[in-house]
Amino acid sequence: MKVYILTDLEGATGVVREEQTRPGTQEYLEACRLLTGDVNAAVEGALKGGADEAYVLDGHGARGGFNLVIEELHPAAKYIMGGPRPCAIPFLERGFSAAFLVGYHAMAGTARAVLDHTMSTRVVYEVSVNGLKVGEIGIHALILGVFNIPVALVTGCKKAVEEAKSLLGDIEAVEVKEGLSRNSALLLPPGKTRPMIIEAAERALKRLGDFKPFKMEPPYTVEITFTHPVYADEAEK
Repeated sequence: MKVYILTDLEGATGVVREEQTRPGTQEYLEACRLLTGDVNAAVEGALKGGADEAYVLDGHGARGGFNLVIEELHPAAKYIMGGPRPCAIPFLERGFSAAFLVGYHAMAGTARAVLDHTMSTRVVYEVSVNGLKVGEIGIHALILGVFNIPVALVTGCKKAVEEAKSLLGDIEAVEVKEGLSRNSALLLPPGKTRPMIIEAAERALKRLGDFKPFKMEPPYTVEITFTHPVYADEAEK
């Protein structure tokens, strides 16, 4: 069984501040280690659940997609890092039984969601596909669905988990924090969240028959609302 693990930084254990997501600060280095711990837990749980191969995508945009701490990563997985890349989620054509979204955040404009945004905090205000408003959870679930890959597990803040379940149904999920505001949260420490992620990942693969790929009928109409007209002008070129 092959599992594809997509990652982002804003929804990782212990990450609540913008400074933690931007290279050049001690906070960023600490956040990368926190995300690496969450990823390792997801890989370990996948192995316990029956996976014999796992691909991990470093999906946070900073440093061209090179955020995971390579020397601390679980040795049983393969890692997609660096950029540019030929597509957003490479290698899906190789066939995967399930996907995990680790460290994900809620869509832009979600109240009490930690570091909420959609694709770009600065540029994008809202995205919809075929009339359905989606964030990165929904966008990536749709891409995976084209390849018949169901999302089985999501980890992130309380609002990210709620968003995922509203779109994808009764998937496995781990709330690693509960937002008080965009940059403040009630946090669970790594010593608590990592065992939770291991257990949820294992359960997810044992429940694989309960999950379906997230699909829409083509053709796909994508609408993007930008934060400023200048960005719409650039996209129109």
